[in-house]
Amino acid sequence: MDSELMIGPSTGWLYAMNIFSLARQKEILTKAGANVLEINIGIDIDKRMASLKKARFKDFAHSFLHFPDLKDRKVKQLVAIAKKAKIYYDFSVALIHPLKLVASYPEDDYKRIISNNIPLAIENMDSRKDSGFKLKELKKLLKITNLFVLDVQHAYEHDHQMIYAKDLLQSFQKELVYLHVSGETSNNMHSLVHKSENAKTIIEFIGKVLCSKPVPLILEGEYRNSQELKTEIEFLFKELKTA
Repeated sequence: MDSELMIGPSTGWLYAMNIFSLARQKEILTKAGANVLEINIGIDIDKRMASLKKARFKDFAHSFLHFPDLKDRKVKQLVAIAKKAKIYYDFSVALIHPLKLVASYPEDDYKRIISNNIPLAIENMDSRKDSGFKLKELKKLLKITNLFVLDVQHAYEHDHQMIYAKDLLQSFQKELVYLHVSGETSNNMHSLVHKSENAKTIIEFIGKVLCSKPVPLILEGEYRNSQELKTEIEFLFKELKTA
């Protein structure tokens, strides 16, 4: 791959370590070599939103916002979150989990979010969810959002041969804006790729994606410190250079 890899983590692991200061988060991510990020505001949302006043991430190549699930927040709250977040860093996409509420997807809620000039994306869900992964349903939802995040590990969970992952890529390559990247071990479904048991499969698929569309990689492994993140980024740089 000739172009520089766009790679960085979701910030959920930093919040899990009670690091709410975006200034501190920025320091950690820069030291680890990240040049993109996804700010996750799924839990402890009030503390996370308050932390937006402390620093800006506008000098990263790309920034993304990960919404909490609609079942936990109302549309009005999500719109307010996005508008406030936009002030402090210029995110290009807001991601939401496509989950059914009762018996159907909240399509009208998606439309309301988009009508507030918030670019909304959905991702394919993991094997533990009862919705948000069927190709036919995702195709219908993407007629509304027009933006897609392919979660490589989630796709692997549904089909270790990655035929399902290839179907997702073929169906939604035009709508694809970035990848979620992690691996798995026997006891961890969000493993660091360099420690995972399915690393070869994950890397091979990412390589195919990047050869056709050089999108950012957002890492969702469970990191304990900046050195682990740095090791993961360096590992993926090395492996994908030859993929």
